[in-house]
Amino acid sequence: MRKVWRWLWAALIVLGISHSGAAQQRRWAALDSNGEGSSPVTWGATEEEARQRAVEACQKVSKTCANGPASTRDLNEVFAIVCCTQPRRGCAVSAAANRREAAKNVEAMFADAGYKDCSVQHYMSAATGKRQ
Repeated sequence: MRKVWRWLWAALIVLGISHSGAAQQRRWAALDSNGEGSSPVTWGATEEEARQRAVEACQKVSKTCANGPASTRDLNEVFAIVCCTQPRRGCAVSAAANRREAAKNVEAMFADAGYKDCSVQHYMSAATGKRQ
């Protein structure tokens, strides 16, 4: 009888671990940029929910929100917040597998739009929302 209980206990633990991992993988992260670089990372069960929360969170801390958040389903990714000063100040964000790739994505977008004098403001973890 003890073996049965041990087996059931082990099965419940395994199910709990796999369920929590699956739930985390279904979560989306999003970040809306602003001129101050002060927006927080937000999460949602869907991309739309995460993006909406990002816009709302940005509007609570800034009046310069882009209202076009970057999002990712891969919580191992990192957000790069990049701001440019020419022809006017503008900030944008992108998520990618690593810092270099995330920054490169934003810088390419700015270059295509004719912006110059760009620099990375900071990076944020998609999983925790903490600055890196």
